[in-house]
Amino acid sequence: MTIDWKNDPVRLDHVMLRSAEPARLATFYQDALCMKATTGGTPILLQGAGRKLLIDSGPSKTLGFGAYSFSTDASLNRFRTTLEDQGSTIEPSPSPLFGDSAFSVFDPDRNRIVFGVSDSNVPDDTRPARLQHLVLATDEMAPMVDFYTTCLGFRMIDKVEDDTGDLRACFFNSDLEHHSFAFFKATEKRLDHHAYEVGEWGLIRDWADHMATLDVPIVWGPGRHGPGNNLFFMVHDPDKNWVEISAELEQLTDDRTIRTWPHGEKALNLWGPGYLRS
Repeated sequence: MTIDWKNDPVRLDHVMLRSAEPARLATFYQDALCMKATTGGTPILLQGAGRKLLIDSGPSKTLGFGAYSFSTDASLNRFRTTLEDQGSTIEPSPSPLFGDSAFSVFDPDRNRIVFGVSDSNVPDDTRPARLQHLVLATDEMAPMVDFYTTCLGFRMIDKVEDDTGDLRACFFNSDLEHHSFAFFKATEKRLDHHAYEVGEWGLIRDWADHMATLDVPIVWGPGRHGPGNNLFFMVHDPDKNWVEISAELEQLTDDRTIRTWPHGEKALNLWGPGYLRS
């Protein structure tokens, strides 16, 4: 199965993070990511221009789910039928932001991935930064690769291998952008980071200046990734989740083939030090 990434794209719509202190975490995203809290209690819904985030009570630094959106119910329903026909287990959607047609699946690491149709009614009066990709870490690469390519139909577009041919990272697209999802080899299964695309280099500067006014330090970057060729910097939220601000991510063409990058710092940052997961 393959997602029609050109004509029927699937895009990251929102993410749920779990936290032992959800109100504290929500305050960070209100301030640092210029998001507005629109509900009381939990889960807390935060929104900004092109971005939506849910924060619920639970163990800190854990993913509640990642939610991907089709543009129409017809596309969503075709995708669900394909999954059912191939024997996938379909679960209800836990997201309050999708309608009744939404559903979810669990990957081999028990990460929940939700599919639905987005409500485009998102405030656009805040600093632009579109929620763009989700990245996980895993200690079992092969089952995850098989699930996201064979079952869900995401397309691997780049991979990172060490000098023995061992797979260390892979990047998947489901639309015209380089990746909407990725995972890295690590010693455990966990959330790695989620990323916000701001568009161009000047806005990376503006976001870095904004973080400085809040005394939020940049913990990695500015730099340029190898896979995706995007400019970036990363900060930590209060739970020590990585949060990426990204710009100028590669736009795919019809003739784009899989690239293999050697494992090392330069694959992760062409300009300097890389954060190696393993």
